[in-house]
Amino acid sequence: MIPNINLFLFCALPIIVFGDELMLVQTLFRHGDRTPTGTYPKDPYQEDSWPFSWGQLTVLGMKQHFEQGMKLRDRYTIEYPFMPTDYKDYNVYVRSTDYNRTLMSAYAHLAGFYMDSNSTHPEDGHWPNRWTPVPVHTVDVDTDDLLSTDAHCPRRTEIHESRKHAASFQSFMSTQKPLLEQISKSSGIDTDYYESYSDFSSFYGSTLIEKIYNKTVPSWITDNLWETFCNGKWMADDYLDGSDHFGQGSSTEMIKLTSGVLLKTMIDNMRRTVYHESKVKFYMYSAHDTTVASFLRALEAKDEVLGIKLPEYAATLILELWKKSDGHHYVRVLYIKDVASDPVVITPFIDGCKDEFCWRDDFDARSEPFMSQDIKTECQKKQ
Repeated sequence: MIPNINLFLFCALPIIVFGDELMLVQTLFRHGDRTPTGTYPKDPYQEDSWPFSWGQLTVLGMKQHFEQGMKLRDRYTIEYPFMPTDYKDYNVYVRSTDYNRTLMSAYAHLAGFYMDSNSTHPEDGHWPNRWTPVPVHTVDVDTDDLLSTDAHCPRRTEIHESRKHAASFQSFMSTQKPLLEQISKSSGIDTDYYESYSDFSSFYGSTLIEKIYNKTVPSWITDNLWETFCNGKWMADDYLDGSDHFGQGSSTEMIKLTSGVLLKTMIDNMRRTVYHESKVKFYMYSAHDTTVASFLRALEAKDEVLGIKLPEYAATLILELWKKSDGHHYVRVLYIKDVASDPVVITPFIDGCKDEFCWRDDFDARSEPFMSQDIKTECQKKQ
């Protein structure tokens, strides 16, 4: 849980072991604050109640990632003199899912990261102050096996359905049905499907954001109702996405189909760095709460870092590759909970890693079961 990782806060301070060299940094972050992606019929706050349309990055979200970008700039240009302050196209590669909010988060993040870049932008008075355009790459959501948990994958759907229909899970959902029926009636959600929380996503997302913005929610959404609903939904979704709940165990295959491509890509990036096959020093991946949570599952560290919950806005996972003076390489993994937090070392929570520094060979070996080798074949139906 989050209180646990505070035990390792001291490890995130800029401690440099003599002779060790930082070789590569890879970050995976959730987009910043956004408007709801939709809402329920009787919600008093419909789309015209928000400054932007459904699912868009807000001004606060832009600010969050600008500040995260500055935080990482300070860490990797000052605390660790690793990256140059000036933008070089061969030093950094940025990839995002194809959503406005993730693309804009990446641009805001880069604006903060490269705010001190010189001779990389016009100096005339009409140009935004100290802004250097940096390319952000993306692909269509349906084919984005790297970062999107919504990419087309029939086998993942099969596993999801199988876990959903497990007797122990349906027994749990039967205990939740009275609450969901109450919410359905009060919210205007027209459903008689209570085998999962899928029909209540808009209620959850909109109410969560309304509470963040201190809006007055309908009186029937009591604190007790909201807490009970959230705890049930978090546990149910965590289980359906592959975590160990309801006596069913975790699903390595489900986790691999969701995060296996990204895990393999990051490991391949490290290999290319070790063998001097790439000049890229910094990879940035802009995605979603589900992407970050799933990657933590692939590290077998989600329970300790997040519990059953999802990451906060602008939460950032960092993988550092270091080289010792004897030529051996190790991986150091950190997590930034939100824009107000500092990096915290989470390497000790990764299965197969004993302390702050995980030998690269050990990291690769423990990751093998979760790495995708051929996602198109692996995603084919089996039943």
